[in-house]
Amino acid sequence: MRSLSTATKPPLPAIAANGAGSKDQRLGALHRMSGALTHDFNNLLGVILSANERLAAELPEGGEQQKLALLSLEAAERGAELLRRALALAQGPEPEPETLSVPDVLATLKRLAAQAIGPGVRLTVDGPAKPLQCLGDSTGLEMALLNLCLNASQAMPDGGRLGVRARELRLDATDAARLGVAPGGYVAFTVRDSGAGMSPQTLARARDPLFTTKATGTGLGLSSVADVADAAGGALSLHSREGHGTTATLYMPVAATSPSAVAA
Repeated sequence: MRSLSTATKPPLPAIAANGAGSKDQRLGALHRMSGALTHDFNNLLGVILSANERLAAELPEGGEQQKLALLSLEAAERGAELLRRALALAQGPEPEPETLSVPDVLATLKRLAAQAIGPGVRLTVDGPAKPLQCLGDSTGLEMALLNLCLNASQAMPDGGRLGVRARELRLDATDAARLGVAPGGYVAFTVRDSGAGMSPQTLARARDPLFTTKATGTGLGLSSVADVADAAGGALSLHSREGHGTTATLYMPVAATSPSAVAA
């Protein structure tokens, strides 16, 4: 196995909002490093998966420690799936969207987000009262929602409220045109926080690739969330005011085979 020391590895390119160099240069630097980073990440995930499988098997059945080990194993498996997806994208076109269970997506998100957000953040997750399915990539959608939750948590360093809700709605021609999608049925995943909010200037650029206001940020989070929605024919909407928090809504098309869609 390769050493985990960073001494022999080139530093990541600077990608702060006001960093030097053109966007093309920074994207080029990221592209050149992607192969090596993917290789190293794959090695690390193998170690993490193996260690957590062994740990979960050796801990007392049903105990809190085993539950944490299984949650860590689940997160690592999601990471491995993302890596496989990245490799597949490099080799060919994106796969067709799948039919996903909205309650299953929310259940996975709740398990992962509960461990990842700040200790003072109060998380609530509300799903639809009836069975509901949407189109998308399961791991991609789960990670997009987790990304939104982490952004919300970071905007509340002193604690606050973080609410996630999924509901079915129909977009008419006007609303669909505003979002850049086709009219019809969608599942709206809303992530709302009570944090600091964003200025109009920051909000206008929030989805731009490589734009970040964080000293250690990559500026790839919200753009990747938007990409997940775009790939399924959906969209990402952001609303924010300084001092009044932020609301992010991910619109994913309702699956044609969804029980609710048939009933409608």
